[in-house]
Amino acid sequence: MGRNKFNLYLYNGKEFNSLKSLAAYVGIGEKTITARIRRGMTVEEACQKRDLRCHLYLDGDEEKSISTICKEQIKDSDLIYNRLKRGYTLNEALNKPKQICRQGKPIIVNGVLYNSVSEALRKLNLTDKENVVRGRLHRGMKPNEAFCFDKERR
Repeated sequence: MGRNKFNLYLYNGKEFNSLKSLAAYVGIGEKTITARIRRGMTVEEACQKRDLRCHLYLDGDEEKSISTICKEQIKDSDLIYNRLKRGYTLNEALNKPKQICRQGKPIIVNGVLYNSVSEALRKLNLTDKENVVRGRLHRGMKPNEAFCFDKERR
């Protein structure tokens, strides 16, 4: 199957006189099919409606993209992509625990553990009150009190 010397393109037992008519039949852009054929793909391969830029991995017996696997397993896709770029296997990238950089001192606010005061301020949307919170903590207030900004407290 494929193209012969008379500019006929054979696909699914049908003949097409031009790439434009083939592209319209398949529903893929003419430039996409042309680029794929120039790279050495057969007409059948070039007419697949699959994004060939996307790397597919075997998950069980199915081929899936990293974003699909991450959504199904509730993983951070950016972390997985970075690990794969660094040479991790897919299994290692998905299952190795994330290392947490502990530059600051861990703090518990309202029962939630944060890696640092800065992280707690970011997660609680209190970055504009950073100096107040750090001052309160420096004076010896408990974290729950230092992060509290209720109007009744004033």
